[in-house]
Amino acid sequence: MNEKYQWNFTDIYESDEVFLNALQEFKTEIDQVDFSSLNLEDKLTKYYELALLGERLLTYAELKSDLDVSNETYLQYKNQVYSEKSKLDPMKNEINKEILRIDQPLDEYMKEHPEALPFYMHFYNIYRLKEHVSNSKVVTNENQLIQKVNNLYNTIMNVEMPCESIELDGKETRITRSIYNKYIMNQDRSIRESVFKAFMKSLRNVNKSISSLFLLRYQMCYDVAKELGYHSILEQVITEDDLDMKIIDDLIASVHDHLPLLHQYIELKKEKMGMDEIHYYDLNINHDYNPRYSFDEAVEIVKEALKGMGEEYQKLLNQVLDGGMLDVFPSEHKFNGGYHFRNYIKPMILMNYRGNFREVPTIGHELGHAVNGLLTKANQNYQDFHFSLFLSEIASTVNEDQVEKYLYEKAKEEDKIVHLEQIIDKTIASIFSQTLFLELQKELCTKIEQGESFTSNTINQTYLALLQKYYQGIILDEDIKYLWQTKIHLFYGSYRYYNFQYATGKIASLVINKHIQEGKLDDYLKFLTIGGSKPTLEALSQAGVDLTKREVYDDAMNYLGQLLDEYKVLIKK
Repeated sequence: MNEKYQWNFTDIYESDEVFLNALQEFKTEIDQVDFSSLNLEDKLTKYYELALLGERLLTYAELKSDLDVSNETYLQYKNQVYSEKSKLDPMKNEINKEILRIDQPLDEYMKEHPEALPFYMHFYNIYRLKEHVSNSKVVTNENQLIQKVNNLYNTIMNVEMPCESIELDGKETRITRSIYNKYIMNQDRSIRESVFKAFMKSLRNVNKSISSLFLLRYQMCYDVAKELGYHSILEQVITEDDLDMKIIDDLIASVHDHLPLLHQYIELKKEKMGMDEIHYYDLNINHDYNPRYSFDEAVEIVKEALKGMGEEYQKLLNQVLDGGMLDVFPSEHKFNGGYHFRNYIKPMILMNYRGNFREVPTIGHELGHAVNGLLTKANQNYQDFHFSLFLSEIASTVNEDQVEKYLYEKAKEEDKIVHLEQIIDKTIASIFSQTLFLELQKELCTKIEQGESFTSNTINQTYLALLQKYYQGIILDEDIKYLWQTKIHLFYGSYRYYNFQYATGKIASLVINKHIQEGKLDDYLKFLTIGGSKPTLEALSQAGVDLTKREVYDDAMNYLGQLLDEYKVLIKK
């Protein structure tokens, strides 16, 4: 396998031995640091020095674990790092308590203490979250347990799930998640149906376990939220990300108002396929047109599509591609999915590339994250490197949309409909499907927050009811109610309510790409350098986007309507 497209850990830690020595040094330094002897600014400096060391350790352990989720050694390393990192929480709490004792406006304090200016955003966030600061061990302990629940979810889904077997290509085949993803778009409807039913049975095998983990995870999330003085998990997410609840309300309201667009697309799909009825597994079928690309070929397409981003952006793309920052191809027990692991050392991208043309925009997506990381690191100190999750899907989606558009414009006339379908499908998946999962989390978390007890059947039926509302016109097989279990962001990291941020990221991307076409590239590139050095919505305003305005959401829906009009014309042809 080409080492260029495997992760290179040598500039993180050269070996497990070096990692373990660093972990021991980290542990010793945390245990021996005398925080009480330091002034406030020195405490902040020491805290962020240790936090960066902890991030380096976690990057190594977490990513090594994801290369083989069945390897208990790296899982153990990961748990050890989380345990040691948790010792930073009392230090942070001490810093925050000291900041809370400051009895003067923030800007006035900064004027009198210029040495504190590098930590302005830390002060800003404590000032605005002063009602939600807690020294309780409950927060630390629960966050550690949430991570263990996440690990258990990965083990069940990727290693221990009893998978049904069916005959495929003349041999008995276990329908794992990767096999499901491969065959669910097969042109042969009987194959799609068989694979779908087998995979749903596999999910049913672990439904009670995954449902129990869901309930446990979000009960703990709510315990943390309560301990920090919030009324709900969603309030914690919105407040900590420095957002406005109006964003959630406007997103859901706009999606509900424009559900007829989704229903119209379903009817157009039926017309195109010549079917009176379609099932959920008929939505994304491979076409006769199904070009395949080596990864190198796909990368060249992405770079060409992103030429409009400028020469410096292209140099950063090459830096990512040549710097051991990608692990590209599938392997046994590798984490089944894709992500960008944001960290200050260097961006790290995990993929499971199989060569389908549909995967090409995904490369652009992950590279967007990585270049955003490089630009932020080049312009910000570590304490201002990490930024709101709300902003994290924007840079990736801007790239993905540009690659999609490039493929569509360069396609032969007879192939354009395939690429237009992909653009529409991605828009629907990003806005409608992710809002559906927002509603699922919102409804279930509200039950938890109100002290209601419920079972796996409650989760399944709530999900099924939402599918029926969103996907009118499609036959939804009973067992589709188990499909929610594959949504990894329900069980990923410390994320809570992450899915809606794909929707807002897509809507922001549509605005930004329009601005780029109008010659406002510099505003966007400046946005990519900001990181966490400004409040969330202020940072986004640098890119010319205001997601507190309802018309922004409706404009995105109007764009989808235009795509559907174009799709209708191509069907007639």
